[in-house]
Amino acid sequence: MDSKNLTAKALIALQYVDELGYKKKAALLGLIKDPSVLPSEKSLVRKVLGDSQAEEFFKNYAAVDGIIETMERKNVHWTVYTDDDYPEFLYNLEDRPHVLFVKGNFEALKRDCIGIVGSRRPTHYGEKVAEEFSREFANAGLTVVSGFARGIDGIAHKACVACAKPTVAVFACGIDVCYPAEHRGLAEGILLNGGALVSEYPLGTKPLQYHFPERNRIISGLSRAVFLAQAAKKSGSLITVRFAIEQGKEVFAVPGNIYAAESEGANELLREIPDALVISPEDVLDALHVKREYVEKHTVELTLCESQIVEALHDGEAHFEELLAVTGMGVGDLTNALFNLELNGMIQNTGGNYYSLAGM
Repeated sequence: MDSKNLTAKALIALQYVDELGYKKKAALLGLIKDPSVLPSEKSLVRKVLGDSQAEEFFKNYAAVDGIIETMERKNVHWTVYTDDDYPEFLYNLEDRPHVLFVKGNFEALKRDCIGIVGSRRPTHYGEKVAEEFSREFANAGLTVVSGFARGIDGIAHKACVACAKPTVAVFACGIDVCYPAEHRGLAEGILLNGGALVSEYPLGTKPLQYHFPERNRIISGLSRAVFLAQAAKKSGSLITVRFAIEQGKEVFAVPGNIYAAESEGANELLREIPDALVISPEDVLDALHVKREYVEKHTVELTLCESQIVEALHDGEAHFEELLAVTGMGVGDLTNALFNLELNGMIQNTGGNYYSLAGM
């Protein structure tokens, strides 16, 4: 077996060691030139990892063919940092992931990407900003990268799916673990539209708290720039912005309501970095020297149920329960219809289970 395959197997086995932190892995890999020799360096591995995690590594390596077969069966691609196809932007990071697990279009990770981050509890203003900027970025040919979380992340991904453009979702868990669970349909939409799900965590890994800040460096790392749609003072999305700054990436943000706690983080960032201020997607595209792509608009054909919903919303915003009463639909059918209309950009969730026509 060639050295390249042995290296990949050693790194995958190392990545599959439960709760093994990045610093320990980096320390171990820093002591050897060729990761493929790790299984034979038993004393070194035990010294750095400790007996328990070292034994788990050796056990994983012995079973690595089975791990790879499972990934292949689940259509999961992987790449290690020594591979030729490893994304260049990530390779240049000091704390690059040693292994990436990818489902979907692997080439999406190598395109011209922009990170979009923000609050998990955005105001209507933040939702509108995230949707509009994501849509315009996608239509201009940029691939939107975000973290698949509730709030701004989900809105950014949905906007791309709605205009049939690829988007990359970076998970804080295994890519076979859908978190949050309500984004299962969104994950399918991402894959159907040429996007990708990516993570440094092995299949089956749960979304532990410390994974989220670790995940954020990958969002900024894959991206040319990071756009902050809305953030409170202690928003985790500001961690991504800090990573972007450390990585030498450009950052952009829109100003928010000075009286709204949800905008304090973004407004403080703009006070620190006034040049980051933008008020339109065009401002960002011009700063990045992105030429717009012509987008042919297609007519959206609605089902009878979807037409009923749109008709009901012509009178203004309505709650989910009101739509149940007006349309006579079941909960499941209404949920699916609302999701499809959101993906098509026809309606928007305005918060609190209320819906309105898009742009209203």
